[in-house]
Amino acid sequence: MVETLGEIQINDVQKIYQADGLGAKKTEAIHHVSATIHPGEFVALIGPSGCGKSTLLRILAGLDVPTEGTVVVDGNQIAGPSRERGLVFQDATLYPWLTIAENVRFGLKLDHQKDTDAQVKEFIDLVGLTGFEDQYPSQLSGGMQQRVAIARALINYPKILLFDEPFGALDAFTRMRLHDQLINIWQKRKLTMVIVTHDVEEAVYLADRVFTMTPRPAILKEIVPVNLPHPRDRNSPEFIALKEKVLGILNFKA
Repeated sequence: MVETLGEIQINDVQKIYQADGLGAKKTEAIHHVSATIHPGEFVALIGPSGCGKSTLLRILAGLDVPTEGTVVVDGNQIAGPSRERGLVFQDATLYPWLTIAENVRFGLKLDHQKDTDAQVKEFIDLVGLTGFEDQYPSQLSGGMQQRVAIARALINYPKILLFDEPFGALDAFTRMRLHDQLINIWQKRKLTMVIVTHDVEEAVYLADRVFTMTPRPAILKEIVPVNLPHPRDRNSPEFIALKEKVLGILNFKA
């Protein structure tokens, strides 16, 4: 198993989507964003709907290519998807005909899926689904399905875990429980984590730093450090003050 680092260097990244069709105009989604995400850090990307934060996450995942600039992980420029960078979407995207254990195992390369029962059990235990190995996705709640998706992303021992609004479709109670579970996983595995969210409270509860982004074309407006220990108290004056600070930045009109 490789040594976990997971430093991300975002260097002057711009993304322009070319015109498609007669009379269509080019769309600039991201405008020259630069930042460093440190190994083992938890970062939240937050901004208005359609501002380009999911585009930036797709570039970090290697699913999209910047028009200009580069993204470098541990000194190597991203050239495409990699199992060193796990990705969890808003929809758990599980295979309904596979059991929970089989869905988690499916995250491995096909030629690595033999004799992996111990690995599968490790990550099912880690996300708190022991005893559900032989169930099917339709038998699980939405929050439990997302935990399966996280286990499937973790089974390759990635350096970096990327989340695209993974809790957006869940009720508030389930979301809060999963926040604590995700923090527990992060602390145990010491991964670099980046989450895209619309929820200011979620960003402040989870992240070491909150990256606020402007409306499209997105620029990185301000980085807000969250120097509060875990578990965080959502009702504390310090937590509320940080929420209000992020909201103030997002509501700023240039």
